[in-house]
Amino acid sequence: MRKICYLLFLSFITFSCSFTEKPEFINIENVRVQSANLSKIVINADAVFENLNDIGGNLELKNLEVFANNVKVSTINSKKFNVPIKDKFSIPIKVSFSPKQIFDDQKKGLLSNIFNSIANKEVVLDYKGVITYSLGDFSYDYNINYSDKVVLKKR
Repeated sequence: MRKICYLLFLSFITFSCSFTEKPEFINIENVRVQSANLSKIVINADAVFENLNDIGGNLELKNLEVFANNVKVSTINSKKFNVPIKDKFSIPIKVSFSPKQIFDDQKKGLLSNIFNSIANKEVVLDYKGVITYSLGDFSYDYNINYSDKVVLKKR
């Protein structure tokens, strides 16, 4: 009787949790400039996913490279993010870099003039790399290749 109860319990657990597919990567959205000044530009974005499963897992950014105007400005690695059950969710992506990396054509001069020439300029951001989903021994890599334009503004 004990074995039958154990088998019924195990069967219930196995069939009540559905794991039909990996979470779906939807897009990178809400790309926005948090701050832009002479020493640092900070840009935030959200990688949006949807999990239709009864089981969560983890997502992790691994060597996600960020390019601004075709110049590599950052490589992002992150801690693991928990994947919620049956929900749409996002993970934050934060990039910071020096404006000197992408505006090397600015000559010496007054700092305010340099910043005024940088402010309100359009920058093309490219996100390239991998976001990894893992659940126990199972893992899946999402190849990210996303491009967007943002306008730098004084803050």
